Amino acid sequence: MNLDFMSLKTTSLAAVRDERQKEKTLERQKAQELEQAMLSERELNPYWKDGGTGLPPEKDEAALVKKVTVVEDAGLSWLRKSYQRMKEQAEREKRNFEEIVAERYGSMEIFQSRLEEAEKVASRKENYCRSGRWKKTDYSESKKEKKEQHMKKETRDEDDRN
Repeated sequence: MNLDFMSLKTTSLAAVRDERQKEKTLERQKAQELEQAMLSERELNPYWKDGGTGLPPEKDEAALVKKVTVVEDAGLSWLRKSYQRMKEQAEREKRNFEEIVAERYGSMEIFQSRLEEAEKVASRKENYCRSGRWKKTDYSESKKEKKEQHMKKETRDEDDRN
């Protein structure tokens, strides 16, 4: 009971928060210094240079979704991908798109005809699958058909007995 309240050290909540904030900023600075020390001027990875994260920048999510291909589409997905690559090459090399198509396929008309054929075949296959031909067949028969088969079976049985 001889505790002297005036001799106790008191701190406010704001002071404690400020101290924690200062500690966090010091830790962040140390971490950044370590990263910079690890990076060298002779770094080969271009994503680490100039304070990068080491990973390439993420592209649009829509572009990643387009990569889905269809099985047995008569080469349609392959031709579309080829078309996209030719466009990119034309932009990269600053050449005419039709020249690049002519180098690969002979002429623009040949490429377009191949693309149209593949689209026709793919649409036919898609329509075939949608028409229900791939669905499980219904083996249920009408009552008349069942009666007829039963009658035929009975007559066969009677003929066999005779």
